[in-house]
Amino acid sequence: MKNSATFFVVVIAGAFLVTLLKTNRTGWALPGNLLRFAGTMGVASLPFLLWQWHVHATFTVSKHEISAQAYRHQLTSESPATILKIARKFGEQILNPQSLSTQGILLLNLLLVGAWIVIRLGNRRRNPLLKTAAWLDGMFGLYYLSLLGMYVLSMPYAEAILLDGFERYMGSVVILGLYLGAMVFVRVLDATFYEQNFEKRNSRSFATIMSKNAYQLSTLVAGFFAITLMYSEITGTNFTNRMNQQTLPLQLQRCSRPWTHLNHQKVLVVDPHATDVNDYYAGYAARYYYFTDRAVGQENFMVSPAAFRQIVQQYDYVVIPEFHRTFTVLTQKVYHQRVITGLYRVTPQRLLRQR
Repeated sequence: MKNSATFFVVVIAGAFLVTLLKTNRTGWALPGNLLRFAGTMGVASLPFLLWQWHVHATFTVSKHEISAQAYRHQLTSESPATILKIARKFGEQILNPQSLSTQGILLLNLLLVGAWIVIRLGNRRRNPLLKTAAWLDGMFGLYYLSLLGMYVLSMPYAEAILLDGFERYMGSVVILGLYLGAMVFVRVLDATFYEQNFEKRNSRSFATIMSKNAYQLSTLVAGFFAITLMYSEITGTNFTNRMNQQTLPLQLQRCSRPWTHLNHQKVLVVDPHATDVNDYYAGYAARYYYFTDRAVGQENFMVSPAAFRQIVQQYDYVVIPEFHRTFTVLTQKVYHQRVITGLYRVTPQRLLRQR
């Protein structure tokens, strides 16, 4: 559980508490609602507490752990000048108009405030859009503070001064804000332009012909863009899936089933692509897929048959995700068998293909 995710838990818990206090369904009002809130949050926290216990019992302290001791150690190891330098860099990033998250926040505010002005002054109707913009800006401000705290308290200075992952972290809360703002915006539009009694809704139940035209035109335009973007997303996803058919993780999936128990089996990945081996990608992919800490990749097999046998016999398994000509030829010479793609168990006499 990353400490930055705690922010979303606090926001959801706060919204839940406000909803309970506003509904006021219990007979004894405030105490009853507070009790319901505490009980609900306690039950909802059980999976997180169990996971935290598992992490403490299995792993060492990580930078993503919520630990007061780790925070104190971080503060004592950093000078006020260092913290101020990180904060200054953080402020410059927030005020940077080229920042994608800043552009998203400005766009959301422009949409909500502009719609509030049009509806309030043009249609003479009260609406909560301005209040919604203020609440969302408050949420963004709190998230800025929590994110700055993460950089100061959790990240090493070399990563914090570069604001490592800033847009990725901010992207989650900006998308959340856009989603919440869009929900309120749609409801306000519906309440402004359309009959609220669903039984009376028909093509003539608009307040004015202007509101009817505005509502129908905006629906048509929004539907057009929604369908276009959805089609583009589906097409892009299908294209990516086709292009990724020959990537190593999918090749491993076609070769064998993944191993789900931690083991120490030595696995050799026969990869014809030197780049996958040189940057350790082949070994890392196999380690995750076969759940072992002893998987390595190799591309160069330009050795003698005796040296080839010695190399292969060092491993418990050999996985061939893609045809490798040199490995195939040497296997024929040494083990007198022709291998194809798949997972093979190494024995002194031959390679046994695993199903």
